Amino acid sequence: MKNKSEMAKVKLYLLDERIIELAQNPKNVGKIEGENVYYTRIVNPICGDITDLYVKIKNGIVEDAKFLTFGCFVTIASASVLTEVIKGRNIEELLVGEGEEIIERIKNLINEQLGKIPKQKLHCPPASVEAFLRVAENYYNKEDKGKIKKIENLLKIIPSYYKEGRGEKEENVL
Repeated sequence: MKNKSEMAKVKLYLLDERIIELAQNPKNVGKIEGENVYYTRIVNPICGDITDLYVKIKNGIVEDAKFLTFGCFVTIASASVLTEVIKGRNIEELLVGEGEEIIERIKNLINEQLGKIPKQKLHCPPASVEAFLRVAENYYNKEDKGKIKKIENLLKIIPSYYKEGRGEKEENVL
């Protein structure tokens, strides 16, 4: 029987090298304080991983994004990638489209950087997508209440994305 340390090493071998690198050397870790900062905390309903997301949005542009997380390698890597892909972008452009199209696009922006994700970890990237949508909800609640309904509708769809493998192509799954 293997001890816990040996079992942890075996689990790491199942992860794509990009996930391991991003989890061991994540970008944009920390908090942001000050004006125009929107915050949310997400608890993944499948595994309990916690992600705090801080996003500074000024005039519709994501000026900065940081995160703190208590989670697995895939959760850390997903949050790190999310902060990178949203920085410098217009929040309106990130939310162009309708329903699942928006969720898929944001999720794919993350997954493209992660490489192959083990099937039992496919519930991790949707938490980063949900965190972004919650921040967008907070932003629009202050800046443009007319767009809240769109975000609320997206948040109703998100729970189905936590289900293992939803919408994943086989080439992205280990």
